[in-house]
Amino acid sequence: MWNSVLVQRALPLTISYLLLILAAITLDAILHIAHMAWIGRYLGVPGTLFFILSFGYSARKKKMIKNGPLGIFLRLHCNAGWIGTLMILIHSGIHFNALLPWAATAFMLIVTGSGHIGQYLLKKVKAEVKMKQQSTGAAVNEDDLEQQRYWDTMTVETLEKWRAVHMPLVAVLLALTMLHILSIAYFLNWS
Repeated sequence: MWNSVLVQRALPLTISYLLLILAAITLDAILHIAHMAWIGRYLGVPGTLFFILSFGYSARKKKMIKNGPLGIFLRLHCNAGWIGTLMILIHSGIHFNALLPWAATAFMLIVTGSGHIGQYLLKKVKAEVKMKQQSTGAAVNEDDLEQQRYWDTMTVETLEKWRAVHMPLVAVLLALTMLHILSIAYFLNWS
């Protein structure tokens, strides 16, 4: 199991995802300590703009944008998504005053985690498992090899289902985000 793709790839990515959350908590705490927590309130707009920018990848993939290498759009999608997530997490802060923003934040974390899986794991895991299956070493115990194949196959099969989770969650996140923006506009003191 320790040589499986699950441990070698998924564990480090889980740690990096948790580090994103820790970075947001740390930056929010620094803003609070410096009595500059008000900055977090205004990070919602640029964070949302970064998310909108990240949809360039989907537009390029569906050929709505005709030019440009898909790999660059994927990198833009991932980086803009991470920056947007960081900004929105700081924007959310540690304030428990409304259900709708917290629901949107929870869905954003799920969508970010789901995208994290899709971005890093699926393509690399498939290639790594294929390479492992092609080069079976003579020094490897057959039982260990079979157990490693089992874990690798199980990991790939699970990861292949990530789009079925990712896309509906994106739709729910968009709906919650729009409701949050509309509620802010509705309750904003316009006078």
